[in-house]
Amino acid sequence: MLDVVMTIDDDSMGQMLSEIILSDQQFCDSIVKLYDGKMALDYFEEQSKLPINEQKIPSLVLLDINMPILDGWDFLNKYDAEFKRFHSRTKIIVLTSSLDPNTEIKAVEHPLIFKYIAKPLENKHIDELKSDPTFCQNFN
Repeated sequence: MLDVVMTIDDDSMGQMLSEIILSDQQFCDSIVKLYDGKMALDYFEEQSKLPINEQKIPSLVLLDINMPILDGWDFLNKYDAEFKRFHSRTKIIVLTSSLDPNTEIKAVEHPLIFKYIAKPLENKHIDELKSDPTFCQNFN
């Protein structure tokens, strides 16, 4: 089981569905739910001020692209510039309902994005993650 998963999505129903699936699948101990990229950057900033053994850095971030205040692409740019020390500890999955076909292409090519998933998050996606070499050691 992962310690922390973060969801960044302005859609409260999408957040609730992801939370239900992550909980039902016993995928993580805790879920940090944030509603835009700025809230997520603020979270990482707060964590960076804590001693390493007290930080709650997510192993996985489920990132929506289309959000107000700070969208997913802007979040990625600022996260990349300001929080390089967390890159090796956190995998980012774009979880979006974007209808723009270029979104998937851009996501797959982005160096910080681990995977692209079209909404909604489903049990099959969690099963795939549990068997992925990146995470499988957490689910023995």
